[in-house]
Amino acid sequence: MNYFRIQDKAFNLVPLLFAIQSSVVSGQEKIENENLEQTPPTVIFSTMLWQGENSQIFSFAPWDNHEDENATMIEISATSGIVSRKFAYYGDGTLRFLQSEDLLVDEPEADSNSSFTTTPRKVLANCKLQIIPGQTKEYLLLVEPIKGNEEGAAKIYTIPFDQENIPTGSFAFSSRSNKTLYVQFGQSKFAVPPRSSVVKKAQVKEGSRSIPLKIFLKQGGKYEVVLSKEWPHSNALRGLVYLTETPSGVQVTRIADFPQSVEQSMGFGSTPTRITPKKPEHIEQ
Repeated sequence: MNYFRIQDKAFNLVPLLFAIQSSVVSGQEKIENENLEQTPPTVIFSTMLWQGENSQIFSFAPWDNHEDENATMIEISATSGIVSRKFAYYGDGTLRFLQSEDLLVDEPEADSNSSFTTTPRKVLANCKLQIIPGQTKEYLLLVEPIKGNEEGAAKIYTIPFDQENIPTGSFAFSSRSNKTLYVQFGQSKFAVPPRSSVVKKAQVKEGSRSIPLKIFLKQGGKYEVVLSKEWPHSNALRGLVYLTETPSGVQVTRIADFPQSVEQSMGFGSTPTRITPKKPEHIEQ
């Protein structure tokens, strides 16, 4: 907020006019900010590190305005084997992961010995997301580090993850095999055709806190068990199960997620730029 310093008593009315004008502007800013907070995000997403170890940290601008000096930025940690919490995105479909705040370096300006400028953030990964006006789409982003790249660059695989496609309590089984796989998941038995996906609701015995999984291959007219394991389970879970055929059988990767409301997403209701605290006006006569 601007400061107004009036030293001539002949202009006693000026501070009043400025004060009225300032209150109107502040009111407009308040209305605009409230409207932004009520605007639903175009996408909510969560992340997981894929084909990597430990974790990798990025930042992103919920409003796609990372080039603005005062842009709102949020930190993201993609961790191996763990689905992150959800993040809200208000952009037009091109999501960019940038250097973390901790990796930015302040460098002295060429024309000054005392002034410093922050190195622009590098885009380390990006992806295109489908935007549907009036809807909030949900994605799971699998982040794969690019080997041999010391800058932290990565590739992002976008997985549609809407509740309508994978409801709470259900899992999508995706086969990467050239053969039909036969699955026993809890109390359900079903086939997954080659290179396809099947969504099934998890059915377990009442009171059970785990769910068994068995994968069969049909060979010589008989069904041979190629994988057998048991997972912790809750009816609140949903997720993805990737089935990959290997020389020794079938490898399985489970990605489990606890549903979360849009309002609980990191960055929900954020504004395009950071709002600095307003200083009180001082008017002197």
